[in-house]
Amino acid sequence: MLEAEQVAHAYAGWIAHGEPGFQAMMRRDLHDHVSGRRGPETWDMVWSWIESSFAERRAELHGWGRLDDGRIAVWVTLHGRHVGRGMPWLGDRAPSGAQVAWKQLHVFATDGEHLTEHWAVRDDLGVIEAVDAANA
Repeated sequence: MLEAEQVAHAYAGWIAHGEPGFQAMMRRDLHDHVSGRRGPETWDMVWSWIESSFAERRAELHGWGRLDDGRIAVWVTLHGRHVGRGMPWLGDRAPSGAQVAWKQLHVFATDGEHLTEHWAVRDDLGVIEAVDAANA
């Protein structure tokens, strides 16, 4: 059975370094409610955006737990330096070198053994504001 702490640490390793253990936890038809896509390969695309947008990445885990309905919540901040335009919501902003703190809350449904669904709330605007301030 997947444990919340196990998922949290795997996610932190993935968002900071692209470690594959997180995607290995996913069912082949995992539904990502953020993108509307299905499958672990969706996360390959997201990783390419992260890797090309932020350098010197590290994940700060704030907490994790199991919600009343059994879903797993992971609260994390990705710290890094803005170096590129990979994230679609960064638009045409030039690499700024800004240090960013990208706060995120992820929720995962499971079937006990695999992650089956994903939702997220992220502070994309906070990252955009840091990039814009550095480019001003």
